[in-house]
Amino acid sequence: MVSYIKGPAYKSVKSFAGANLPLLKTYAPNLILWGGAAGAGVATFTSGVPIFKSTFYAKIPYFGDYFTYNPDPEDVPI
Repeated sequence: MVSYIKGPAYKSVKSFAGANLPLLKTYAPNLILWGGAAGAGVATFTSGVPIFKSTFYAKIPYFGDYFTYNPDPEDVPI
């Protein structure tokens, strides 16, 4: 004999402000891609600002030497 289900079987998923784990798993690749693109854009537009050069970019391993200010002695005004 086949048993009849009188209503739909609901499953509750814990959520915080409407966001739950399965939803975050589906959005994670998009968020990583757009976050990386936003970080690259910020890095591109702030690479010429001296405070960013000395604070952030000069401390990057292997690439930091590109951002250190080391002028030719003949080019420095006295």
